[in-house]
Amino acid sequence: MSYFKKTVAVLLVAVMALGIVACGKKEENPNNEVTKSKLYQEETRAIYIGTWYESYYTSAHDDINDNPNVDNIAEAEMNLNNMRTIEQKYNIELYYDNLTWNGVIESINTSIMAGSPESDVYMVDMQFGLPAVLAGYAYDLEYILNESPEAQNGMIEDKYKDILTDAGSNIVKTIQFTTDGKHYLFGANAIDLGGMALGYNMDLISQYGLTDPYEYFLNGQWNWDNWLAEMQTLTQDTNSDGAMSPDDMWGYRGAWTNLLIQLLMSNNATIASLKDDGSGKITEQLTSKPATEVLNFLYDMYQTYGVSFWDADCDADWNDNVYAFASGNIGFWNSACWITQEADPDQNLINSMGMVTWPTGPSGNAETNPNINSTTGTYYMIPAGIENPALIFCVLYDYFNWYNDDLSIRDNTTWFEEWCYNEQNFEVLKSMGDSESDYVFDLWQQITFAEEYQIRGIIETGADATPITVAEFQQANKQLVQDYLDQNFNKSN
Repeated sequence: MSYFKKTVAVLLVAVMALGIVACGKKEENPNNEVTKSKLYQEETRAIYIGTWYESYYTSAHDDINDNPNVDNIAEAEMNLNNMRTIEQKYNIELYYDNLTWNGVIESINTSIMAGSPESDVYMVDMQFGLPAVLAGYAYDLEYILNESPEAQNGMIEDKYKDILTDAGSNIVKTIQFTTDGKHYLFGANAIDLGGMALGYNMDLISQYGLTDPYEYFLNGQWNWDNWLAEMQTLTQDTNSDGAMSPDDMWGYRGAWTNLLIQLLMSNNATIASLKDDGSGKITEQLTSKPATEVLNFLYDMYQTYGVSFWDADCDADWNDNVYAFASGNIGFWNSACWITQEADPDQNLINSMGMVTWPTGPSGNAETNPNINSTTGTYYMIPAGIENPALIFCVLYDYFNWYNDDLSIRDNTTWFEEWCYNEQNFEVLKSMGDSESDYVFDLWQQITFAEEYQIRGIIETGADATPITVAEFQQANKQLVQDYLDQNFNKSN
């Protein structure tokens, strides 16, 4: 039995990545007569969304140029006009309250627990949104849409309730927690281009006479062995000083957390997933054969063959590794459009960057491996104890629907095509989201591993590193994983 069910198989594509904008002043929605909602407030209510970054457009914005990164006039005007409509429809004002990443977590864990939520709705990442739901900090949508006073009094239109049906909604996606069969987290539905492909430098592949990874992929030969062989060839002491340094050429560089996530999926493995062992109990997968293969491959990349660089200093400046590929001396890296835009804004690699799905591990299957980990990604939750949660949900639903049901506008892929650099790369990214493989909920990032046996011990190099073996890591932490699963999911067993 699976303990999570994805009710709509698409992930949120962050609105901030689309960079929508234009020019114009705040007006009273001159083109449409606004029909008041049954949830219309007699006194104007301000609704605050606790988040960790600035977003557009809300009641704080009078002009589409309030967004400093405007580049799509039509979409920006639609967003701003939609905000004006929502204000009049409900007599509300909507604001983003930038609490910072740590501030959102602190606010959830203190203000909600105290019975006075600081925000009316919280933007959450699954890594801290999931524990908040499990702690009882969020309203379930079944209550909001079916059992709340507003629902009982017929104040909520059926279209908002559609998210709880098997057909779901084109506007809102939800996550169902089958431990109690209810929905707590929701977000904006969109075409799924949120996957992280494996980027590679086509110039280096050609220069060293290697097979293009995309050709391996087309021929069904894209596996860990072929990938490792190419990374070994591309790892070069270009400074000729007898020691590898960050300035040398590396087979791979990127964030180790993203690398681990992708290796787990490519080998059909998990560490702390919600897999039933057949007895109705959720069991740790850290010591399973597929996970062991992943950890051993990770160890080989950093320790045995030294094809990837990571030392203690990398934690202080994460971007040194994430953006290193832009210098042109990295063979493979974690590739996402937002990373490409940040690292290579002038598109110097436009003719040399390739993208491919991740190679298949020995326990994996290229046809059925998942491509996206649903334990990451942005969702929203309405905190328990907030006044009139039905109003808040319906406002957010309308806010997400800034395109007025025209999915062709919402799913405009122009930005993604631009930062994939070519059509082939874009099709790789799109295929990852189009895959019918099950999405993965692997919760290993929620677990605090024994301090002296962090996963980083498997990969850190350098004079100050204290390497550990995979067996040592597993032995020290398998009970921590099981204890986490028992506490949160096996209580009734």
